[in-house]
Amino acid sequence: MNHSNKTDESLMQAYAQGDVASFEALYQKHKDALYRYVVRQVSNMDLAHDLYQECWSRIIKSADSYTHDAKWTTWAYRIAHNLIVDHYRSLKPIDSELEIESNSYAPDRVYDQEQLSEQLNHCMSKLPAVQCEVFVLSQETDLTLKMIAHVVDASHEAVKTRLRYARSGLQTCLAKFGLYASKSLSDSGMQT
Repeated sequence: MNHSNKTDESLMQAYAQGDVASFEALYQKHKDALYRYVVRQVSNMDLAHDLYQECWSRIIKSADSYTHDAKWTTWAYRIAHNLIVDHYRSLKPIDSELEIESNSYAPDRVYDQEQLSEQLNHCMSKLPAVQCEVFVLSQETDLTLKMIAHVVDASHEAVKTRLRYARSGLQTCLAKFGLYASKSLSDSGMQT
């Protein structure tokens, strides 16, 4: 059976009725973006892997109770979001600072992908969690701002504000490294 022309919602409903190939199609379609979302929220690969696996496990367990009230992606990312929130609620606050040297005076290093990744991760770690989460969802998924609002349980306006502040904070932080945001970071032409 060809699953490429089916919606995520119909694939999930088919899986709930026993069509394992429908679940495989959903998994293949969303596994990378969902994994990146979890990794960027927890910044620990082992923990991210555990939460990612638990997310898919809950998706599987909830197949029978899935309703078509929201898009499948909104529902799935909401499960991931709740797992991450539950994880952080269980932790005691730990105050630690990551010091990253600025290489703005070494132009040959500016283009080094590893250094750029460290700088971006550093800047993202400085964002409040609610801003970082909205930014990651806007960059890593095809969710609209209204869908992101559903995932993070906030109003549409709150999500727009968080995203604007996240972009501004990243631009300011990256400028300290001598980097200036690309059009995609500063572009506010998101789907609403």
